[in-house]
Amino acid sequence: MGNTIESHDFYCLLCGNKGIPIARKRSNLKESLHRKKLYCLTCKTEVNHIECRTDREVKEFKENFSQGVYREEALSSLVHCQGGQ
Repeated sequence: MGNTIESHDFYCLLCGNKGIPIARKRSNLKESLHRKKLYCLTCKTEVNHIECRTDREVKEFKENFSQGVYREEALSSLVHCQGGQ
Protein backbone atom coordinates (compact mmCIF):
# COMPACT_ATOMS: atom_id res chain seq x y z
CA MET A 1 0.00 0.00 0.00
CA GLY A 2 2.70 2.51 0.92
CA ASN A 3 4.48 1.96 -2.38
CA THR A 4 1.65 3.28 -4.54
CA ILE A 5 2.89 6.09 -6.79
CA GLU A 6 0.89 9.31 -7.08
CA SER A 7 1.51 12.19 -9.47
CA HIS A 8 1.34 15.65 -7.89
CA ASP A 9 1.14 18.94 -9.71
CA PHE A 10 3.37 21.91 -8.96
CA TYR A 11 2.41 25.53 -9.62
CA CYS A 12 4.92 28.36 -10.02
CA LEU A 13 4.69 31.08 -7.36
CA LEU A 14 5.96 33.70 -9.83
CA CYS A 15 3.68 33.19 -12.86
CA GLY A 16 1.00 30.87 -11.45
CA ASN A 17 1.32 28.34 -14.28
CA LYS A 18 1.33 24.59 -13.81
CA GLY A 19 4.82 23.12 -13.87
CA ILE A 20 6.16 19.63 -14.36
CA PRO A 21 4.36 17.04 -12.19
CA ILE A 22 6.40 14.86 -9.84
CA ALA A 23 5.62 11.26 -8.92
CA ARG A 24 5.85 10.41 -5.22
CA LYS A 25 5.36 7.21 -3.29
CA ARG A 26 2.31 7.45 -1.09
CA SER A 27 4.56 6.57 1.86
CA ASN A 28 6.77 9.61 1.08
CA LEU A 29 4.16 12.38 0.87
CA LYS A 30 4.95 15.95 1.87
CA GLU A 31 2.73 18.29 3.86
CA SER A 32 -0.13 20.13 2.23
CA LEU A 33 0.99 22.96 -0.11
CA HIS A 34 4.66 21.93 0.16
CA ARG A 35 7.16 24.28 -1.52
CA LYS A 36 9.89 23.05 -3.85
CA LYS A 37 12.38 24.93 -5.99
CA LEU A 38 11.88 23.83 -9.58
CA TYR A 39 12.68 25.20 -13.02
CA CYS A 40 9.65 27.02 -14.44
CA LEU A 41 9.17 26.43 -18.16
CA THR A 42 7.29 29.73 -18.47
CA CYS A 43 9.57 31.99 -16.40
CA LYS A 44 12.73 30.24 -17.63
CA THR A 45 14.25 30.30 -14.14
CA GLU A 46 14.35 28.30 -10.92
CA VAL A 47 11.70 29.47 -8.46
CA ASN A 48 9.55 28.07 -5.64
CA HIS A 49 6.57 26.02 -6.71
CA ILE A 50 3.64 24.80 -4.58
CA GLU A 51 2.73 21.13 -4.60
CA CYS A 52 -1.02 20.59 -5.07
CA ARG A 53 -2.35 17.10 -4.44
CA THR A 54 -6.08 17.74 -4.70
CA ASP A 55 -8.48 19.89 -6.70
CA ARG A 56 -9.20 21.81 -3.47
CA GLU A 57 -5.50 22.67 -3.10
CA VAL A 58 -5.31 23.81 -6.74
CA LYS A 59 -8.35 26.06 -6.22
CA GLU A 60 -6.85 27.46 -3.00
CA PHE A 61 -3.54 28.15 -4.77
CA LYS A 62 -5.22 29.92 -7.69
CA GLU A 63 -7.33 32.09 -5.38
CA ASN A 64 -4.30 33.04 -3.27
CA PHE A 65 -2.16 33.65 -6.37
CA SER A 66 -4.74 35.98 -7.88
CA GLN A 67 -4.76 37.96 -4.61
CA GLY A 68 -0.93 38.30 -4.64
CA VAL A 69 -0.40 36.16 -1.55
CA TYR A 70 2.75 34.50 -2.93
CA ARG A 71 4.38 37.53 -4.62
CA GLU A 72 7.00 38.28 -1.92
CA GLU A 73 7.84 34.60 -1.46
CA ALA A 74 8.35 34.18 -5.22
CA LEU A 75 10.65 37.21 -5.45
CA SER A 76 12.57 36.06 -2.38
CA SER A 77 13.12 32.60 -3.88
CA LEU A 78 14.44 34.22 -7.07
CA VAL A 79 17.03 36.20 -5.12
CA HIS A 80 18.06 33.09 -3.21
CA CYS A 81 18.48 31.05 -6.40
CA GLN A 82 20.52 33.80 -8.06
CA GLY A 83 22.96 34.00 -5.17
CA GLY A 84 21.51 37.07 -3.45
CA GLN A 85 22.17 39.52 -6.28
